[in-house]
Amino acid sequence: MSLSTSYRFEANTATNQKSLQKTLQPQKERIKYDELMATRESVVKDELELNQKALWSENLEEASEFRRAKELAAQLKSEIKFASKGLIEVRRAALRQRLDREYAMYEEELHARGKAFYFKRE
Repeated sequence: MSLSTSYRFEANTATNQKSLQKTLQPQKERIKYDELMATRESVVKDELELNQKALWSENLEEASEFRRAKELAAQLKSEIKFASKGLIEVRRAALRQRLDREYAMYEEELHARGKAFYFKRE
């Protein structure tokens, strides 16, 4: 290669370097802008994921509380049912005692008169 060709290449390279820098400047800015947008998108994505987890947690709490309330209602219904049955048994026992006392009282009255209840034999 001759000296003039080499000089021309080197001189051309110096001017090309400036034009190359001018050409690369918008690309560098675009890359910087793309990186900025990527970080912003990442932040938005992270916040969206966090919001979704929070919503899921709230829905889970609501469902859990609803289930707890439903179980409590079923338990109360069951307790009321058993309390009602218990009350019926207590009332039956009291009624049976009252009937037994009245029967004994009537039997004493009849016995005092010399009479008795009639029972049919089978």
